[in-house]
Amino acid sequence: MANEYRRAILDALDNAPEKTLGYDVLVERVADRVRNEDANRESAEHRQRVRVALHHTHLPKLDEARILEYEAETGHVQFVGGELEQKILTLVEPYDVDE
Repeated sequence: MANEYRRAILDALDNAPEKTLGYDVLVERVADRVRNEDANRESAEHRQRVRVALHHTHLPKLDEARILEYEAETGHVQFVGGELEQKILTLVEPYDVDE
């Protein structure tokens, strides 16, 4: 939960209907939230970096931890964590790395 990408992923899923999002929508929401070295969150390079990081690192780790299900073939991402994960999420949501 210390990673801002993972917090952004879980926050986006927590605020989505049925805690489910398509991969492209999730990339957009995470890209809008996470920091970027050049502070341009609208840049195509920033969105591509987020897309690669989610696909290769963050979504597989959260899937392996059974906090979410990530189906790369369909682009389906769904929060499946239990009560403990939900409580942890509500505790870390107010904290932002920039604060």
